Amino acid sequence: MLSWMLYSIVVSLLMGLAALALERSAHLRQRPARWLWATSMVASLAILFIPSTASVPIIPSTASVQIAETTHADRAASSEVVVPPQTTAIETSRFTLPLIGADEIPLSDGVSALLDWTWRMASIALVLVILASAAHLSWRRRRWDRGHMAGTAVYISEDCGPAVVGFLRPHIVVPRWLTKLSPDAQEVVMAHERSHLGAYDTQLLTIAVCLVACMPWNPVLWWQLRRFRLAIETDCDARVLSLGYPVARYSETLIAIGERHSASYAMAMASYGSKSFLEQRIQNMLRKKTRHARVSALALGCLGIGLAVCAAEVAPPKVDLVGKTSSQETSVAAQVLQPNAQPDVRALRSQVLVMQAEGIADKLAQFIKESQNQVSWTTQLPATAGSVDQRRFDALRLLRLNPAVTELSHLDAEGREYLKVSRLAMDVVGSGTDYSKEAKFTQTVAKKIYYGPVYMRRESEPYMTLGMAGFRSDAGVSVVELNLTPMWDIVQHTKVGDHGAAYVVSAEGRVIAHPDLSVGKSLRDVSSLVQVQEARTTPSTGSVRIARDMNDQEVVVAYARVAGPGWLVFAELPVEEWTKN
Repeated sequence: MLSWMLYSIVVSLLMGLAALALERSAHLRQRPARWLWATSMVASLAILFIPSTASVPIIPSTASVQIAETTHADRAASSEVVVPPQTTAIETSRFTLPLIGADEIPLSDGVSALLDWTWRMASIALVLVILASAAHLSWRRRRWDRGHMAGTAVYISEDCGPAVVGFLRPHIVVPRWLTKLSPDAQEVVMAHERSHLGAYDTQLLTIAVCLVACMPWNPVLWWQLRRFRLAIETDCDARVLSLGYPVARYSETLIAIGERHSASYAMAMASYGSKSFLEQRIQNMLRKKTRHARVSALALGCLGIGLAVCAAEVAPPKVDLVGKTSSQETSVAAQVLQPNAQPDVRALRSQVLVMQAEGIADKLAQFIKESQNQVSWTTQLPATAGSVDQRRFDALRLLRLNPAVTELSHLDAEGREYLKVSRLAMDVVGSGTDYSKEAKFTQTVAKKIYYGPVYMRRESEPYMTLGMAGFRSDAGVSVVELNLTPMWDIVQHTKVGDHGAAYVVSAEGRVIAHPDLSVGKSLRDVSSLVQVQEARTTPSTGSVRIARDMNDQEVVVAYARVAGPGWLVFAELPVEEWTKN
């Protein structure tokens, strides 16, 4: 979450700088600039969806895939897979910022949940402010008088305006003191407000504020909104001057009105702006075209386009929950190919093995992560008597939302159980059972999360104990019993070749899921297998090797890790099937 937020700010900043350069270029060419800032804001928010869809870049990156070219060798010479000079790889042209990196900044689940909750609450609060402002404006409009000024129907208020207000049916509102100014000043003001009406500026600005509500923590997006307001006013000035009004007269009217008009943002979504806004607008109107304006405009345009491309090419952080990277290498042994074999076919089969192992690992990690996120919400309250009813309500809601959770226990800061809610037994309140010496309490307190060993309940279904601790020292520990039957379903529905198999091994080296249910239920110890020993000691994944399976048959095997509990997923294919043409 934190890496993604930093990435969002960086991309928004680059898009904002691109819009700023293009705006200067547009002003030199006397072109409107508000659409540049509108595009910048939309592009800055587009990253809300891009990283969540397999990290698709805004501008397509070039990619190439090379299949390993191997030489003939005797398979008996070595059973170890080595990396050949040319390996299968995916190359990408996108670059990664050192601050963000290609991976997520590691955060505890509680911190991620807090950031997510804060984001949601800030967005909801801003939306409520917008709705409240609209309701307040509608209420005040009922008290305004109707009238005409310079041939235009207007609302007359005591202190609001001059501005255009309203979204679906915008109207011009002017303060009562404006009716006492000269007809020339009133005519200029009405020309300005009619220009806003004709260009739908109020609607555009309201939509822009709603866009900021999607990412209210991003300071660059607020800056882009400010620049968008200025661009709207600047474009409106250009349209008014194009009607033939003198610059001096128009500027004097802006200054006079700007010193007296209402500063209420809710009342003046398309008003004259602050004093600094007026200065910038007047300077822009008085700017004269220089001899090198065309060259400067071209240079600024190129700079803006370059910054936009840089923003599109910044690699997003890793967004899936299992820790996959955006580029992947798969190596195939050159020593295991027989003289008449087809190396590209074997390489592809090896890649399929790796993909199947990683696919199962991804699904399992997603399953565990979703359970963690749901359990983490039950650790927010302190373990006091007044919170027991709320805790029980949260526990019942958790059991309803997550069928895999069969039992939830709350332990206080001393390790004593004060609430247990279960699908399989009676609920217990205030039992006081002491678990302070057990691993599900001590390790959860020490590491904030605990993954227990997989065990069989009634010799029919796999279970695991999952413990999570809250941020507060007095929040205690939430311990759930997690039914892992979905893991068996995932493994059984994965077909590895014609005679291959995929299975899951626990961190202790026991088979916890296998297509053969009898193997999974027995929790068979396979820690002595070479591939299991290698996988438990080697952090890298993606390699393929030849080894002996638990039935002492020669197989080609690939493995992948499950983030969190430290499980290993193996995908095996008989050597005979792997080598056939």
